[in-house]
Amino acid sequence: MSLRPERPVWMSQEQYDRQYGTPVEETVKKASVKGPEDGLVQANPVLEESTAGEVAEEGTGLQEPEKPAYRLQKRKRQRYDVDEKRKKSQLNRMREEQVKRHEIDMTANKVVNVDQIIREHYNERTFVARRKRRNLSPIIKLRNFNNAIKYMLIDKFTFPGNVVLELGCGKGGDLRKYGAAGISQFIGVDISNASIVEAQKRFSSMGNLDFQVILTTGDCFGESLGTAVAPFPECRFPCDVVSAQFCLHYAFESEEKARRTLLNVTKSLKIGGYFFGTIPDSEFIRFKLNKIGKDVEKPSWGNPIYKVTFENNDYQKNGNEFSPPFGQMYTYWLEDAIDNVPEYVIPFESLRSLADEYGLELELQMPFNAFFVQEIPKWLNKFSPRMLEGLQRSDGKLGVEGDEKEAASYFYTVFAFRKVK
Repeated sequence: MSLRPERPVWMSQEQYDRQYGTPVEETVKKASVKGPEDGLVQANPVLEESTAGEVAEEGTGLQEPEKPAYRLQKRKRQRYDVDEKRKKSQLNRMREEQVKRHEIDMTANKVVNVDQIIREHYNERTFVARRKRRNLSPIIKLRNFNNAIKYMLIDKFTFPGNVVLELGCGKGGDLRKYGAAGISQFIGVDISNASIVEAQKRFSSMGNLDFQVILTTGDCFGESLGTAVAPFPECRFPCDVVSAQFCLHYAFESEEKARRTLLNVTKSLKIGGYFFGTIPDSEFIRFKLNKIGKDVEKPSWGNPIYKVTFENNDYQKNGNEFSPPFGQMYTYWLEDAIDNVPEYVIPFESLRSLADEYGLELELQMPFNAFFVQEIPKWLNKFSPRMLEGLQRSDGKLGVEGDEKEAASYFYTVFAFRKVK
């Protein structure tokens, strides 16, 4: 008995056989279908035996009942799985972006503070960084340039035997720089626990650093530092140096936070000690915003390396002034480093005025490009050949160029205050 459907009257026998085949033909075909090892799909041995039996019985007049033929073909499951994974990945990414967008909106509207976003971002960056090779980063020249700036700044205000407190120490990327300055103790505080764990691993792998390192998780800007360092009585306060590299802008979320930060700084410093760091240059940000009209609701600028986007046009509405000087939020994106994280403008004169209230006197404020040009002659024999090679531009000079130049050389400035009272 055949399971093939009855041939329609409008279909010829040849068309019918071509479409539905015959049990014998299909079995023979299966023997030549491609399988896994040599590219041919192996035929079903049970069907092959049945077919052989049918042929053997033909001469006796006896014939086995017809058996259904099955066409074997490769499964498309693998491609289906890949497509499904891609769709799920895209959906998850969209959800994450929506959640982040919601968090940014909540932060911009001052419903929540920025701490949670910052903590999540740097925890994630720590995880991503473990899987990447630094030398393959598309912003490796920018990273080299920023490291050179920090080497110069640390060396200028840090001396042998100093005790250093670093706010927002991250993964401990500046430990070698302080080691080169000959310090005796380093106290690092960061809001990201994952970064602190990574910093501890980094220090443990540096056998040639002969100073004491204390690392702890804490909110440098929103809480008293006493909470973070209380479990470590070996901390030698007051310190000779307080450093804040590429993180002080989070403190300007509110006046309360900015004042708490400067109180932490001045209480941690001894008279004559230095508070220095690197921050976005408010004058450069002002220069960029002045080019954008009042009708643009979300002023933005950038290039393939970085992008800055303000959540509103309050600056233009307030006569091109940052009023009030606190809470002027923008999101910052930097290729392979920062993924649209909220930051806050630090109007430098506001920082200077506030620092004066806490007994901190301005010693230095200079854009990265000017500071680099001033200091690099002293470092031609200090930097290693590898470091100098990493700073070399396409024209043979030292520095940073192209899209990276605006993202680093112009966007940031160095500062230093000395505690006088």
